[in-house]
Amino acid sequence: MHTDNGSPFGSVRAIQRFTQLSYWFIELGIKPVFSDPAHPEQNGRHERMHRDLKAACAKPSAYDLKAQQRRLNHFVKEYNHIRPHEALDMKTPAHMHDFSTRPFPERIPDFDYDSTYKILKVTRNGAIRWKTYYWVYLTAALKGKYVGLEDSGNGIWKAYYRDVFLGFFDERHLRSKESSTRLETNLV
Repeated sequence: MHTDNGSPFGSVRAIQRFTQLSYWFIELGIKPVFSDPAHPEQNGRHERMHRDLKAACAKPSAYDLKAQQRRLNHFVKEYNHIRPHEALDMKTPAHMHDFSTRPFPERIPDFDYDSTYKILKVTRNGAIRWKTYYWVYLTAALKGKYVGLEDSGNGIWKAYYRDVFLGFFDERHLRSKESSTRLETNLV
């Protein structure tokens, strides 16, 4: 799913920009993909919809909430069911939309990491305990969840949440007891 970096979808300060919502999407089998920061043109359709929405409903806004809701309802009906879109070969979004045949899960299934991975639970402060004395900070958005660590050799460990790469750390940089490090995301 392609989104911008705004809350609740992404955070430019988080590893891989993932938020709690991003991790839930991953659990549902949806891979988050983000536009580059400050590049709205990378998600032009969405930005155009917001421009149309603002023009129809927010400039100026209605005098009370009920009137504003009526404006929003009218916009949704016209935008999705009445007005044809040039980018859709003059069809409406409702005409082009197909409902998913995949059922929404009652419960998120557990994930089976590769047997070669080291599996660790993320603590409530967003870190994993490494080799008794060290901490590797991931993100508080993963608290209580399990991550898989793949040994890449030479002390480099890649961290995954389910099948999604988060980053890596170099255990050789963990020198003193109770020291901590953060994941890095670029392997180059």
